Amino acid sequence: MTSSVNLQKNADIFNRLDYFLGPALLTDKESVSYAELEQRVAEHALEIEQQCINERGEPCLAALAFENNIESVVNYLAALRAQVPLLLIDPDLNIDMKKAMYEKLGVSIVLSGKAIMQIAPWPFHNTQKPIASSKAKAALLLSTSGSSGAPKSVMLSRDNLISNTNSILDYLPIEQADCAITTLPLHYSFGLSVLNTHLAKGARIVLTKHPLMSKEFWQLFREHGVTSLSGVPFHFQMLQMLRLERMELPQMRYLAQAGGKMSPDLVEHFEGIAKDRDWTLYVMYGQTEATARMAYVPPEVLSGARDSIGKAIPGGRFEIREIGTSELIRSSDQAGELWYFGNNVMLGYAKAATDWTLERVPQQSLATGDIAEWTDNGLVRITGRLSRFIKIRGKRLQLDHIEQAMQSISKDILCCGEDDMLYVVNAPDTETTHQYLRESLGLHPSLYQITEVTELPTLSSGKIDFQKLLTMCNKREGE
Repeated sequence: MTSSVNLQKNADIFNRLDYFLGPALLTDKESVSYAELEQRVAEHALEIEQQCINERGEPCLAALAFENNIESVVNYLAALRAQVPLLLIDPDLNIDMKKAMYEKLGVSIVLSGKAIMQIAPWPFHNTQKPIASSKAKAALLLSTSGSSGAPKSVMLSRDNLISNTNSILDYLPIEQADCAITTLPLHYSFGLSVLNTHLAKGARIVLTKHPLMSKEFWQLFREHGVTSLSGVPFHFQMLQMLRLERMELPQMRYLAQAGGKMSPDLVEHFEGIAKDRDWTLYVMYGQTEATARMAYVPPEVLSGARDSIGKAIPGGRFEIREIGTSELIRSSDQAGELWYFGNNVMLGYAKAATDWTLERVPQQSLATGDIAEWTDNGLVRITGRLSRFIKIRGKRLQLDHIEQAMQSISKDILCCGEDDMLYVVNAPDTETTHQYLRESLGLHPSLYQITEVTELPTLSSGKIDFQKLLTMCNKREGE
């Protein structure tokens, strides 16, 4: 069922920014008003247009290592204003990986500070004409690897960005008086959505590189009267360690979580804090392939839906389809692959320069790769990930299911593996653990290993990097 849409009139931040008075971007050293930001973006957009669009009106691909600073935000907005497609990358990516990505996608220009640097000649442009009349161009390329797999570049249109921004603003209570802070990287779709939504409302955004666990972060938080905090499950684990409930945060209004499934216990913990402090907790779900957001749990039903992702955002809808047959599943007693439909679905993946240069028909449907089921009250519950399967002696094992089943043994357990080898990470090496693996899963001791990893590898988004975790486990096995 499609969610009802009642989209507010929000500012089109990609065309104009001086709708609002007051500060837009704040750092520990600088404050930039909306009028000043508009002037900087307009001037830089003209410079980018002059250097990045050829005499035939064809744009090249620009790249930006998106840091949490004012210069990067200006570059991002200016490239979109100039209608020059922009690849956003992790500033901490090593130079060889950057070069490989630039070469693969045909990046000609790198934006850095106020500089516009040409690093390669204009790439060959695809002259193939689109078949359909309803078409869109890539405005933004975001890299995503998920928790397991090789990086891919997701192509998003301007309409994707506007649609998702408006949908988020239809359920998140962002107001012009609000102030957010960058707990997330801005090259990551979740972090970028926080920036876009707050600019569209004329709110303030504090830009900082200081991590959540630092004293400097909380000094900025209090100094600027931050009103919301957004993060992935890892951040909420850190907030639990920091005893958020004891902090004096008089301006705080709500917490927002996405970027992976948070345990029901942790949801309950922060739900309790929110209730005691008169805040609101928003549990959300999304993927870069859907620009950022696909679902949220309405706060009024959260207490009975702590293990669900809720319902589709305004303007979107879900289907659950049987794996293998794609038959629609309507009952709550069967799991299948979750499909999402909406105007925020990507144009596709870019693997070469010929991909982003071609105008495309918007996809509007996305096979999420998540295994899900309907709850009795019509919400969606994620039960696993298609890519998180391994086969042990021909039997398919769902790693997410194993982790969930072993929560009673330890809440820190993670699973990774490959065919005929299951690695159980940070489980107690006790008879209870071995008994579960032997009896419940029917595994011979030669088919699993219990290992300890004190520092879990994470992606820049804060999610567990299961690919790297598997590599670490394989290396230990060979020692």
